[in-house]
Amino acid sequence: MTRRPEPYSAIVMAILALAFCAWALSTLPLQGAAILVVASVLGWSGWITFSYTRPVRSRKVIAVYLCAVGFQLIHMAEEYTGGFPHEIVELFDSPRDWPEKEFLLVFVFGFGALYFFAGAGALYRIRVANFFLWWYALGAGLLNGIAHFVFPIIKGGYFPGLYTAAGHLIMSALLITFLVQEHRRLKAEV
Repeated sequence: MTRRPEPYSAIVMAILALAFCAWALSTLPLQGAAILVVASVLGWSGWITFSYTRPVRSRKVIAVYLCAVGFQLIHMAEEYTGGFPHEIVELFDSPRDWPEKEFLLVFVFGFGALYFFAGAGALYRIRVANFFLWWYALGAGLLNGIAHFVFPIIKGGYFPGLYTAAGHLIMSALLITFLVQEHRRLKAEV
């Protein structure tokens, strides 16, 4: 019988996710913040459901995750060169500005580093690291990829991030598939 894992990391990550959501909702354009809030809820839910009790062991899952994160950096380069922060503010006529410096520091450099640290943590089966595997898979990958196909429809033309959005969907689908397979494999071993 599997011992129940400690509850503290789930509580801490829920509090951190709520704090991040509060920051996003109070500072970013609301449409962008809404995507981040949904991503946080989906990521935490996926983590609790599939990887909290049994953190990922498979190097294949971690390798796909790290490739997806590398692809995320390529996607964010397209967003940055296309002026994504300005474009999303304009697309939704947001009263809040989104400075490019903030976009780079928080979402490219900050999250980029956090994603890679999480990959290293997942190699050592650190429970909290698995949260970020799910946050990427369901939020930064899947939800973000879908949003980048919706934005050009709303705008009526190209929107920064469109060209690399399909890659997000492919990498996310692959990662989600491997994460669920890993969960089933680890569960069957018990």
